[in-house]
Amino acid sequence: MLRNKQLIGTIIMATLVTACTHRMSEQVPAVQNNETEKQTISMNNNRFAFDLLRQMPVDDNNVVFSPFSISTALAMTYAGARENTMKEMARVMHFQENQHHFHGQYQQYLQSLMELAKDSISLNIANSLWAQTGYHFLESYFEIIKKHYHSSVFPADFRHNREQAAGDINQWVYNETNENIPNLISQDALTRDTRLVLVNAIHFLGEWLRAFDKERTHEDQFFLRNNQQVKTDFMYRGGSLPYYEDDQVQVLEIPYKGDNFSMLFILPQKDVSLEDAEARLDAEFYSGLTDRLKNTQLRVFLPKFKLNTRFDLEHALVNMGMKEAFTMDADLSGMTGQHDLKIDKVIHQAMIEVDEKGTEAAAATAVVVVMKTSINEEEPKTFRANRPFLFLIKDNVYQSILFAGRVMDPTKQ
Repeated sequence: MLRNKQLIGTIIMATLVTACTHRMSEQVPAVQNNETEKQTISMNNNRFAFDLLRQMPVDDNNVVFSPFSISTALAMTYAGARENTMKEMARVMHFQENQHHFHGQYQQYLQSLMELAKDSISLNIANSLWAQTGYHFLESYFEIIKKHYHSSVFPADFRHNREQAAGDINQWVYNETNENIPNLISQDALTRDTRLVLVNAIHFLGEWLRAFDKERTHEDQFFLRNNQQVKTDFMYRGGSLPYYEDDQVQVLEIPYKGDNFSMLFILPQKDVSLEDAEARLDAEFYSGLTDRLKNTQLRVFLPKFKLNTRFDLEHALVNMGMKEAFTMDADLSGMTGQHDLKIDKVIHQAMIEVDEKGTEAAAATAVVVVMKTSINEEEPKTFRANRPFLFLIKDNVYQSILFAGRVMDPTKQ
């Protein structure tokens, strides 16, 4: 059941870093509010989303993740990357290499997403930075994070009181996610070498523009990949909705109130596997797909579902080409002035729930960085999602993908 909280999506990215002290004179200039630049950032973030999706093998497990969260938090981490480490991150994340412009453009992009929510969608993007007391980081790095990501800065003692540090971070996350993510950072995830934790959180709550009628929800069969079937509750609604189909997929878009955000469902045709359908997906195909959606009279049968997934992302990021950041050769000297930091692990956790009223989703990602010593009216057509399908939650102006995933078995969490 959709909770009565001011939250549909919760995304947290925590970046743990160790550091020493030097100063850097770089300043990032202000960037004009340029629609083309914001469209470019959105398209590049979507490229990363589909690259990451291809790293997640299709099996019997449900998947939900937030590419927007991962991109935003790694953008903050990217502000400290230099030389080849920066170039690898730029290639994998599809970031602009000119850091003087990139972060200002990203700031405008985030602000535009907030403006799209207005009063119809509850959307909050919050960032915090937790710094080891007694260490003097580059003020110029902190200024980039504070200016362009509106991050608050809090002191922490990772050397002597990791339990307290973890508790403070988790309390902040708990509050920002409306009590949805209680324990993002374990005490064991912090070490004596931890010097900095960056946390990004996004909250998004939306109700369907037109709710499904609970009286018409009914039990039916959902067909799994292994030729087995499970019974689950299907919601039903008729009417005109944005729709597209070809010989491989049926695509349905359901808008949220305000019409600036929507959920996209990509259902393979009965004789097409989910793997084959996904093989077509990239940012360019997705962009063309949203252009091909046309209002169509439909009969929609959609399963209610609630998914929870947790996985490590470091191997996927390395496979995608972001290798150096995890090694002794990592250059994150933009944070400290020294070559003493590397990323240790990237943990992502997410959930989504879809029912007659709307959608609730939440995700948390932790990036642990340590000292080197230690993602015309016709007869109604039928959209019956009774077999594995993909979903995306996006905005309808920049087409930014906030959440993505697969429903392989709606009876499993």
